[in-house]
Amino acid sequence: MNIFEKESVFWYGLHLIAVDEPHLKYQITTQKELISRLYPLVFCGVIQYKLYRGIKIEEIPLEETNDYVNYIIENMDDIYRVKYRFVSNKPKKIQLKDEEEIELIQDIISGLLIPYINKYCFHKLDTIANMSEAFIGESIINYEYDINHKSDDGKLKTSMLYPFLFTLNLIKVFDKQGLYHRVLKYYQKDDLVRKYKNGREWKQKEIEYLQETIELLENDEEWSMFLSNFSVSKWDLFDIKERFKALLQLTKVTTILMKDEITAVTMLSDGEEIFEMLENNLPLYIDIDRYIDENGKQIKPFDKCNKSILAPFALKNINRFILKPYIESKGERHCVVESQKIDDYCQIVLKATTKIKTLLLTHEYLPKVIDSVINVKKKMFCEILELFVEIKDGKFKRNLDFKNFSEETLFITEEEYLEIVNYEFKELEDFLVKPAFKKIGRAMTVCLALEPKTARISNYSLKELLMYLLVIFGPHPLDHTIQTQESVDNIHAKLVKFCKLYEEVKEKTTKKEFANELQVYLELPLKLLNW
Repeated sequence: MNIFEKESVFWYGLHLIAVDEPHLKYQITTQKELISRLYPLVFCGVIQYKLYRGIKIEEIPLEETNDYVNYIIENMDDIYRVKYRFVSNKPKKIQLKDEEEIELIQDIISGLLIPYINKYCFHKLDTIANMSEAFIGESIINYEYDINHKSDDGKLKTSMLYPFLFTLNLIKVFDKQGLYHRVLKYYQKDDLVRKYKNGREWKQKEIEYLQETIELLENDEEWSMFLSNFSVSKWDLFDIKERFKALLQLTKVTTILMKDEITAVTMLSDGEEIFEMLENNLPLYIDIDRYIDENGKQIKPFDKCNKSILAPFALKNINRFILKPYIESKGERHCVVESQKIDDYCQIVLKATTKIKTLLLTHEYLPKVIDSVINVKKKMFCEILELFVEIKDGKFKRNLDFKNFSEETLFITEEEYLEIVNYEFKELEDFLVKPAFKKIGRAMTVCLALEPKTARISNYSLKELLMYLLVIFGPHPLDHTIQTQESVDNIHAKLVKFCKLYEEVKEKTTKKEFANELQVYLELPLKLLNW
């Protein structure tokens, strides 16, 4: 377990659940390592159980807890395999050695972790109305594979939800302005026909299943008519079921682009199961323009469709619902924050980090499409965020796999935090040897670069953005307070000095290499400071 995980707000959330259960409190205290390794697997297991049953869930019913627990324990190895399939630095596997160990794990899952998921990971649509893009993006990652079905060669199969969710994210269905042009751009008929004919051989059932889709592609008039479904004039007229139908048809086209990664496109079937599992999510995913405007302001209540849905985020270390009571418990010792701002900044962080993951993931499938996106903002994606490197004009290579990007690299330990508070400012070079400064700069850069509302929500204040990111990514010990106003002021003063020195260094031709090294941390914070 990483040091920052020991200091996570996660433990405060678990203590709130175990408030009247001494034996659960004892487990939190004595089984931190096990609990920390278990939780991501349990969350992943809940998603896999949902796929196994083919159901939508608004919460995990108390009477079904044992079913979930048994499923997760029986499938622990496969869940681990899916969760950490492409992760370089994998955590240790959980060994189910004997009955005593299994009973302990059962008790932790049923007594702590499933109640945690029920309490913090199910949200009514009206509380997440501006999170459509992030929910769709993170869902792609969580619903990529289905452990309940394996291909003949033993490989994991793609889940039936995956191509549909991938399609929603690709065309940015949550933003109807420009929807038609995005579909037109990403679904080039000639490319699709060429892809259909190349790559792996289609199974006979797949050929039959895609027959209508191919006929659609081969008929210019019908193809143009189909694409017009995504024009604003038509999209506005469609009810949610008609939108789903058009998107399912488009998903069939998407499977042609993904043919080498999908075992059998027939898994989509007629879309009935997909609709059933995602029914509660669809108002947020494909109908959100009827409920909020382009500025995120609610224009219509969700009413009957305001169901609870399972967030695709595990909400272990970034959790606004725990952070607020944690801060309240600290009283006047903690720096003063606003409840709504905690919501805003936690959502900004989740949105920004999800954009990175989905961009990297989509580039694996559709490099040409994403290359065109990167090329427009080359400096940001290549020089500042360092996600891609240009290998020739307009062609880019990923610097890392999406599975190996994690917001965990942004968390600051108590030792790192206190190190920069007590540090006596000397020179700009010190910035690069203090991990906390680099993490702060990186967190600010990610938020400012990828979530356009960050600067506005922070009132164009470097100090405000710094304070809330220190609250989110800083340590959260149970018995004392770290994020005091004094410490925030201290760090802010040093950050301002670093930014101003960086501004001077940028102008010196002899310091270009040093300036380039610093820009990934200080370029965007400096712009905010000078706003």
